[in-house]
This record gives sequence, C-alpha cells and structure tokens, in this order.
Amino acid sequence: MEFELNGQTYRTGKIDARSQFHIVRRLAPVLGEIAPAAAGGKMGGLDALPPLANAIAKLSDADADYCLFGLLAVVSRKQPQGTGWGPVSTGNTLMYADIDMVGMLQLAWKALEFNMSGFFAALPSDLKEAAQKVSVPSNG
Repeated sequence: MEFELNGQTYRTGKIDARSQFHIVRRLAPVLGEIAPAAAGGKMGGLDALPPLANAIAKLSDADADYCLFGLLAVVSRKQPQGTGWGPVSTGNTLMYADIDMVGMLQLAWKALEFNMSGFFAALPSDLKEAAQKVSVPSNG
C-alpha cells in the first residue's frame, strides 16, 4: 500500500504472521483501555487522547519499541530521482531526520491498519466498532 505523508511517498509491506501476533499481543491492553470509551462514542477528536495516552503509558519501553519498530520495519520511503525505496527504520533507529514523533506514529498506524485489518475484521462486532472509532489524526 502506497500513501503520502508530509510531502513524501511511503509504502508499507507485510509483517509475518508471528510478528503480527506478538504486536497484537502487546497492544491488547491498549485496545482494552480504549474500547469502553470508543463503545460509548467518546473517541472523536481530543476525546480519544486520555484513554489512548493512559493505555500507551502502561506499555513497557521494550513493548512499545517492539510494536513501534516492528510496524516501521515494513515501511519504506520513495527516494528522489527514482532511485528506489529506502527503509524508514533499521533496528530501533529512524533513518530520516525529518520524521517527527507525529509522523512516526502515523507511519506505524498505517502499517498497523494494512497488516492487521484482517484481525480487526474478525473481532466481535462491539470490539470491531470500537477499533473503527479509534483513529490517528492525519497530518499530511
């Protein structure tokens, strides 16, 4: 899947099934925290921030890095003059200085959406509705 963010073209590839499982396993508490607010219709705009921030704060640094860089590992950025695609991250390092925190989270969210859409589609309807109400604001 190709997409544009902040004037750059990116694409995301597939994460292997085992890594998808481990990412979802680590994010399960985050989904659990935000599901009640989403189900209550309180996930629009800034209303989404408190439960999301609370849930993310509970992740250990290791789990947060595993999820974040596991998702970013399959994101590439189109290089100038048609010279191909460059990885957005290598290990736990971002490869482009112009990617800020918001951009990094948006790239990870795109990879999550692309790779986990089948998982979220298989959720029971109330959890599926909650997952669909959660969105990361677009910046580009």
